[in-house]
Amino acid sequence: MRFTSSTLTAALFLLLSACAAQGQEHGILKPKDSPHTGLMGNIRFDLLASVPASTGELPQAGSSNPESKKKSVMLAALFSAAVPGVGEFYTESYWRAAGFLAAEAGLWIAYALYTGKGDEQTDLFQRFADEHWSVVRYAEWIEQNATRLNPNATGCTGIVVGLPGLPPWERVDWARLNWCEDVIGQNVGNGFTHRLPKRPDQQYYEQIGKYPQYAGGWDDAGYVTPEDIVTSNVSPRFRDYSAMRGKANDFFNIASTTASLLVVNHLLSAIDAAWSAAQFNNRLKVEARLTPTPRAYGLIEFVPTLRASLEF
Repeated sequence: MRFTSSTLTAALFLLLSACAAQGQEHGILKPKDSPHTGLMGNIRFDLLASVPASTGELPQAGSSNPESKKKSVMLAALFSAAVPGVGEFYTESYWRAAGFLAAEAGLWIAYALYTGKGDEQTDLFQRFADEHWSVVRYAEWIEQNATRLNPNATGCTGIVVGLPGLPPWERVDWARLNWCEDVIGQNVGNGFTHRLPKRPDQQYYEQIGKYPQYAGGWDDAGYVTPEDIVTSNVSPRFRDYSAMRGKANDFFNIASTTASLLVVNHLLSAIDAAWSAAQFNNRLKVEARLTPTPRAYGLIEFVPTLRASLEF
């Protein structure tokens, strides 16, 4: 059977009329309590005013799904784990979002600042070392004092092999130099404890200003005795260089701490965003229903109404 719009309208009218008759028969609707109803041809108008408009209470005709309004705890945490504050913004916690974003920006600025200072200070003390410390002087000192440091170090000769016109670090046989350091170091207590890495290894620049065994390589050292090595009797340039290198390390330590705080900020923001989403979901109340609204000619229009509130 084929239904036309006029057929459906007529069927709907008959159904509504039958329901109205049943309501009056069972005392649900009474002429004195019920406003006049009529078919207006508008689906927005409900012709069965089953409850007086003055009460404002009707059986719930529909509801909005609260789940569609909730914030995802997992999504909020992931947002803030990636960029602190974004998860809080998603959960509408705007002040906390601003706080975490500000902390993130400040920490990145501090990290960049102190990393830059550390790099500048590193360039400074490395230039100072290249100008005032010579591995050739250090190697020559070893050749002169090897047997005094360890009587078995008789083979510590021929370490300096390059021509004078070359940079100092290109004039030594590094393998032989390190071998001599190992042999001398076998006599415990003479101050020799390390092998010098090749320049420009970072340890090369660290060790020459940290361990007294390299004191003979500084250009203001003069004559350094084996006893000076044991008693850490070093030259002023050794001490100045050590302070310069320590300052660079301080800058890098601050940058490293800042990097750790960045990780903590991401973690805390992710936890806070997840908690914020959970709190948002607990506070959110969403209710949707059809509210009766009196209209002209005694008709009642049932208006879909969404009512939302946040409890703090």
